[in-house]
Amino acid sequence: MLAVAAVDVRSGLRHERHAHVALPAASTIKVLISAALWSRVCAGDVDPDRRMRAGDAPVPGGGGLLESMHPETGLTLAELDLLMLAVSDNAATNAVIDVVGMDAVNDLADDLGLEHTRLRRRMMDVAAAERGEDNTTSAADMTALLSALARADGIPANACRRVLAAMAQSHHTDIVPRYLPAASCRVVSSKQGELESVRHDVALIDEGERRIAVAVLSAPAAAADGLARAAALAYRLVAAPTKPED
Repeated sequence: MLAVAAVDVRSGLRHERHAHVALPAASTIKVLISAALWSRVCAGDVDPDRRMRAGDAPVPGGGGLLESMHPETGLTLAELDLLMLAVSDNAATNAVIDVVGMDAVNDLADDLGLEHTRLRRRMMDVAAAERGEDNTTSAADMTALLSALARADGIPANACRRVLAAMAQSHHTDIVPRYLPAASCRVVSSKQGELESVRHDVALIDEGERRIAVAVLSAPAAAADGLARAAALAYRLVAAPTKPED
C-alpha cells in the first residue's frame, strides 16, 4: 500500500490517498516524541540542558552515533533530540522516551487529534513488536502533526521551532525533496522511517509564503524513487491545483 497526504498549511487545500490507514510508524514517530519533549521543556517540566552519559543510554542495537561514543561522553537532552531527528539515532530516541514518558507522547497525539498515531514501545524492541505492540501512524496524522508544528497550533511556538530546526538538519533527504521543482527559497524539514516492511518520508516544505506538509508511507516498503515521485506529485497537486475550465 502507498499512502499519501499533502496539505497546504495556509489554505487547507489537501490531497489524500489511503491517508487514514494505520501503518507501522518506524522512525517517523520521532517527530511526535520530539514535539512532546519540547512541549514539556516549555512547560518547565524538563531541563533541556540535563546531561546523560552515553554509557547510561538504553542501547537498542541497530547502530547509531550514541552507541559508538565513549561511555563517559556527556550529552544534553537537546543534543540527544538532535541525534534522534538528524541521524535517526535509536539509542538517543530511547533516552528521550525515558525522560518524556510514553504517556506524554500519546497525550500530545490525543490533543492534536492524531487518530492512528501511538507510541507503544521503545525503538528496536523486537519482543514488544512480536507481541503486536507496534508504533503506528497514518499519512493524514503525519501531515496534521507537521501542520500543527508549522502553525504552532496545540504545541508551544518555541517547541515547534526546535523540532523543525532539528528536522531541517536531517541527513536523510533523498525522498521528498528529490523531485520537487526548483524554488528560490525553500527549507525542507523531514523525517524518514524504514523497517523491513515499510519505508516512509514526511516533510514540511517551507517556501516562505507557502508551506506544504507531505507524507508518503508504504507497506510493504516501496522503492525510494517511487516514493519521491509520489511526494512530488502530491506537492504539485496542492501547490498548483488545476483550475476548472469555464
